[in-house]
Amino acid sequence: MQKHRLAACLAAAGLVGTSAVAVGVLSTTSAQATAAAAPVSRARTVVGPTSESGEPSVAHCPAGMRVLNGGYNAVSFSQSNGGEPYDGVQANAPLADGTGWFADLMTGRIQARAVCVPQAEAPRVVVGPTSAEHSDSDAYCPDGTDVIGGGYSAQSWYKNGWGESQDEVTANAPIASGKGWYARLFAGKVQARALCG
Repeated sequence: MQKHRLAACLAAAGLVGTSAVAVGVLSTTSAQATAAAAPVSRARTVVGPTSESGEPSVAHCPAGMRVLNGGYNAVSFSQSNGGEPYDGVQANAPLADGTGWFADLMTGRIQARAVCVPQAEAPRVVVGPTSAEHSDSDAYCPDGTDVIGGGYSAQSWYKNGWGESQDEVTANAPIASGKGWYARLFAGKVQARALCG
């Protein structure tokens, strides 16, 4: 009886090992296929100029290229006399025509960065409507496409009497269905932007 159990356990272990190898092969093959399909070798990162205080920075893609993704680097970030941050990132999003990425700080200086790919491989930018205060803006992807990224642009931003930020981005994420991007501010109005492919 014990010999039969031992043989069954060894057989099961052999099957698990074989399955693990098979899964490993599938995962590796899948990763290689994804890497081959991705336009990484043709992607180009563009660094925008450092903005003036409270002004946007735009990283423009080279001719024949469009934005795949982007972000920002805050070069200066306003603080109160006590050292608490009181600035706010008012925009971190693709340009509406897909030709680059822009970012904006309420009072500080910022530098936008864009990842650009050949236009034929780039996602489409969809601009959502301006939300009501403290409400969602939803940018929905066209039929047959799914969201691969996105961002937001604040249309209003609350400040106190000393010019310190009284607002914050409380949502900047894909819609749960994967069919768009949404954004929300704590108090102000916002516009979501989706990258759809």
